[in-house]
Formats: sequence, C-alpha cells, structure tokens
Amino acid sequence: MVSTYQIKPALILQPFISCYSLRIFNTGEKVMPQPLHAIYEYFLTFFLKYKFCKVKDNSGKVETRSSSLVTFFTESQGCVYYQGCYVLFCVQFKSNGLFAIFGIPQKMLINSIMPIEDILGNDYRSLNEQLGSSKDIFEMSKYMNIYLTQNLLCQKHKQHTTIISICSGMILRKRGIISLDSLAHYANMSTRNFERRFIEEVGMPPKLYSRIVRFYNAIENKMLHPGKSWTDITYENGYYDQAHFIREVKSFSSKTPEELFNITPPPTEKFTEIASS
Repeated sequence: MVSTYQIKPALILQPFISCYSLRIFNTGEKVMPQPLHAIYEYFLTFFLKYKFCKVKDNSGKVETRSSSLVTFFTESQGCVYYQGCYVLFCVQFKSNGLFAIFGIPQKMLINSIMPIEDILGNDYRSLNEQLGSSKDIFEMSKYMNIYLTQNLLCQKHKQHTTIISICSGMILRKRGIISLDSLAHYANMSTRNFERRFIEEVGMPPKLYSRIVRFYNAIENKMLHPGKSWTDITYENGYYDQAHFIREVKSFSSKTPEELFNITPPPTEKFTEIASS
C-alpha cells in the first residue's frame, strides 16, 4: 500500500504547480515496478528515506537514481523499480510550470530524468535538509512555497505565459478531448501563433500534449476501475475504436494495454488531499 498525501501550493504558484505530494511506502522484500510511459507533468522528487531506486531503460541498461526531475515523456523510457522503505516529497509542475518558475526552456528537457542538483544547483542541499527535518507535509510545503515563490518572482514572464497555463488546464479538464481551434480562440490568437507559443512554453505541440493527457486519463481510469473492459475505456476516453486506442497505448508506452498492466501492475495507492493551513 502506497499512502499519498497531497496539498496545494501557495496561491501565487497554483497556475504552475498542481500540488505537493508526500508518498510513503515499504515494499519489504518485494520489488515494486512503475512503468515510465508518457506523462504530461514534471515531477521534482526528493528522496527523504532510502535514497535510491533502479531504472531500467528500453535497451535493458540499469541505472541507480535518487532525487530527480522527471520531465515530460512522449514515449516509453523503461521502468523504475522500488525496493525498501521510501519517503518521497514531490513537486508536480503543470504544463509550463518549470519554465515559468525556473526559466528553463522545456523543449531541451523532454524525455529525460535529471539529477535534482542540475535544476536547483547549490540550493538543493539546504532545501533537502529542510524537507528531511520537517515534521509533516505542512512544514515541507512551507519551505517549498518560500523557495519556489522567490524563483517565480525573479522571472520576467511573457504576456502569454499565464494564458498558456490556463489553456493547458482546459486540456486537462477536457481529458485531452478539445480542439486546437477552440484553444486558440480562447487565447485570442491565430491557430498558428497559439501553437508556436505553446511549443515555446511547454516544449511540445498542443495536439501531442492533448494526446498524452487523453492516454494518461485512459490508463488512470483502468487503474481506478480494474474491472472495466478495455472497450469501455476506449469509448469513455474518446477514441474512435479499440484499434485506435491500442495504437496510442503502444506509441506512448511501447506495450499493448494488456501488456502494460500484466507486466507492471499498478500499486494500491491511498490518496489523501489536505487543505492548506
């Protein structure tokens, strides 16, 4: 059982960060796999206990990883394996959140897992110590709010940064089933200009981002309702037919839907949303 506690960031950060998460679990002698398929958020994860996990890429190469930034994935990056007792604190960035807060061009980072020091530099050590010594998620979020707000206020944002954030939020709420024209209309831009701005901020075209969101929602739907048939999952998530759905799953995970769940079954996870103090 994975116990996950989630709390919203400070109000000023909410356009760019979904939440902070504290995940606590102990696999014992067993190994818990987690497939690295396509995802639509960035995850900045601090390993506060049992400092390592194993990552096997699609070529079979195995590396040891610790606190890391996991970026957008547009295709399978292999699988991560956990064994032992873990306490993980994670910042879940929205579509252009890393760019907005740190000013890093996101197109350079797609499909990568990076040491957290490469993003935070010398700030990592002190921040990691603060998180590790915190008594609960409230105190952790306090330290993180201060640090990320300082970085956010140092950036010189372009006028469309917030608009792109809002439009990506619309894609999430519609579970990826929304037209490019309607997004451009809301942003008060031509379709071509909106697409260019979206790529500049997010690092990928809005259509690809929407496809990944739809894929992720379909997989999450199956995880939450394992008794549902793949046919139901297909049509509930707006795919033309099962062949279309299977092609998308293969494109974003390198496996068929059945393979994805048979080889790496999702862990049982209990989510608790906590109101900010």
